[in-house]
Amino acid sequence: MKKITLYISISAFFFSLTVFAQDLNVATGGELYISPSAFVHASSNLDISTFGDLIMDSESTDFSDLFVDGTSTGNAEYRRFTESFSTRDLVSPPVSGQLFSAFAAANSGKIPEVDGNLWYGPLEAGAYVEYTAANTSPLVAAKGYRAATVQLSGLTLAYTGIVNTADVGIGVALTPGPYRESNLVGNPFTTHIDAGAIVTALANNPTAIDASYAAIYGYDGNVSTDASTWKIINSLSSTELITPGQGFIIISTAAGGTFTFPESARRVSATAQDDFIAGRQSNSGHSFFKLRLSKGTTNAGETSLYFINENGTRGLDPGFDAGTLGTDIGTHLVENSQGINMEIQALSKDDLTASDYAIPLEVRVAAGQEATISISELNNIPAGVEFYLDDTELNIQTLITSNDYTFTPSSRLSGIGRFYLRTTSETFSTPYNALNAVEVFSLRSEKKLVVQGQLRNNSVLKIYDVRGRLIETHALEASQTKHEVDVSTISSGVYVVNLNNKSQSKTTKLVIN
Repeated sequence: MKKITLYISISAFFFSLTVFAQDLNVATGGELYISPSAFVHASSNLDISTFGDLIMDSESTDFSDLFVDGTSTGNAEYRRFTESFSTRDLVSPPVSGQLFSAFAAANSGKIPEVDGNLWYGPLEAGAYVEYTAANTSPLVAAKGYRAATVQLSGLTLAYTGIVNTADVGIGVALTPGPYRESNLVGNPFTTHIDAGAIVTALANNPTAIDASYAAIYGYDGNVSTDASTWKIINSLSSTELITPGQGFIIISTAAGGTFTFPESARRVSATAQDDFIAGRQSNSGHSFFKLRLSKGTTNAGETSLYFINENGTRGLDPGFDAGTLGTDIGTHLVENSQGINMEIQALSKDDLTASDYAIPLEVRVAAGQEATISISELNNIPAGVEFYLDDTELNIQTLITSNDYTFTPSSRLSGIGRFYLRTTSETFSTPYNALNAVEVFSLRSEKKLVVQGQLRNNSVLKIYDVRGRLIETHALEASQTKHEVDVSTISSGVYVVNLNNKSQSKTTKLVIN
């Protein structure tokens, strides 16, 4: 397609179709408007006169794109669709350099106000902040904000600033909060971004990003406090595009650092796209099933198990496994678990028929509450492959691929130890492989070892240094499914831990902080 140099000097110029240009210049008195269904690609530079207007528009299910390969000077305006006060929205400024006070003035009457505060602000120290109209904090590129508009069907909010054309970095740090909401960030570009490229950048940054959560957590508009309100996008479901100015959650390590949105992730969308609130998610042709926990008639969450040809192992696969932000059902890694409840776990396709493992299932149910575990979705599972749910407390086994399992715990149920998934119908007299049934790991925040899972007999935990010298011995009772062992007297370093009883044995190497 032939490219042209555009000099916009007339009073108005409207783009509702695809346009390619080398240089894009909006002169004094000129106006360039890009409709929600259009995109403009400038293969060189963008220059907007002080008295020229470049306006990009959006609507609920369609967002315009402006892709600039070179440099950008002058201020552009992006009118970003934002949901109403009934659901709120997570957004991020698609242009840079505007103070919030100027933004609030430009959008006067569009943002709800309660007790002097506007329904717009960042996530700080685990809590949402709401700015006053006079707040002069800058709207930071790649930083996320919670926002709302006064109209029930939603409105556009206008952002004015520089079009970002290079990589954009944002500082991240682990902070407490609901659902582990560590960092609220967002797309800093006037284009869509490829979700897969962002997930890859997350997985390739283990210093700043927690490898167990190398995924995008998008708010889907569900105003309940249930963690299922978060839509997870990782390498197994990353075929979609993320709209300009869309906010989402990422999880950092305790050390934190910088996450960078690469400019190479920018994409233009030739078809209508939407945000996470009405989002689409592709599962492609992977073999997977979803396990659901219901409490009475209420859906209390789901967890997914994928079986893939590459990148699926029994240990942690950054970018393919994803920890939950708080659902009441999940799985733990089959091997080398750190006690994290995973909402998505990827295993090898060979594990569809392997019989030497069991998948620990974490379930949270109150005492006396009836609950049901069932398969909510089954996709591309080969004929003849079955999965069984073992209730080790009641010695009940259920062919879960065909039948639901309903139970009522006599005491509060949390963590692993009671339920396991596996591919065989072996009797309960056959001991579980300890690698699958019991987790042994060290806590990062304090000097403790955790042994979690169902011990079939009273056990002994022995700690050795790397030279093989016995350092400590601890007795563990089979009646408990979780033990925390104080190792505060042991120097920081690498140790070998052996767990042993009459039917289980496990040896693993751990770092004690």
